[in-house]
Amino acid sequence: MERVKTGIGGLDEMLNGGLIAGRPYVVMGAPGAGKSVLSTQFLFEGIKNNEKVLYVSLEEAKEELLQNMAVFGWDMSQMKILDTAQELGSERWVLRADTLMNPPEFTLDNLIKTMWDRIKVLKPKRIVVDSVTSVKMLYDKDFQMRRGLLSLMNFLFKSEATSLLTSTESSMNLMEQSLASGIIKLHKIESRGEIIHALSIEKMRGSDFDKHIRPIKITDRGITVFPNETVFEKG
Repeated sequence: MERVKTGIGGLDEMLNGGLIAGRPYVVMGAPGAGKSVLSTQFLFEGIKNNEKVLYVSLEEAKEELLQNMAVFGWDMSQMKILDTAQELGSERWVLRADTLMNPPEFTLDNLIKTMWDRIKVLKPKRIVVDSVTSVKMLYDKDFQMRRGLLSLMNFLFKSEATSLLTSTESSMNLMEQSLASGIIKLHKIESRGEIIHALSIEKMRGSDFDKHIRPIKITDRGITVFPNETVFEKG
């Protein structure tokens, strides 16, 4: 099976060589745990390899995303971004992309259609959806939400791109866990008054993987995983 390098030092070692290509994976964790940084770093690795990539940013506007990621020194000019925005003077949220003249309302059907239009032209090897939590907020009933998530996961699988979907830990449910090909969890652990960042692989279908929680460091160069060190949570 073809492996896709994440571009994150130490993580590919934990993954036994990288992610299996063409599958959707969930990156989960609390706010501030590093989900967007990890996902952007994954896309930037694709850009370095001359791959087409697509970032679907459902929580941050394109301008805010670019500003937040500028600290890492990554050239994101080759990264195609689809984001959302609130129309002025209304409560209507719409999908924005460089090619959209009349942005449609943000619904799951419109999101999948807009992504498909972009995928047909761009043919990306890597896709990030940040975050699936925003998709879940479109629904009032659990069964509708689960059906929507199933549609999104199936669509991403059919796209043949390797994709990451970010999710806050509190909104993660068994449906997402069962549908995803793998789950990478980012931790924020308090130890002696200090916040320690760490990473674990909760699931990786069709592949062996490191089952330990490993410490990570987030610097101005992105995320680095220390695959030979262990985190011990102290009470």
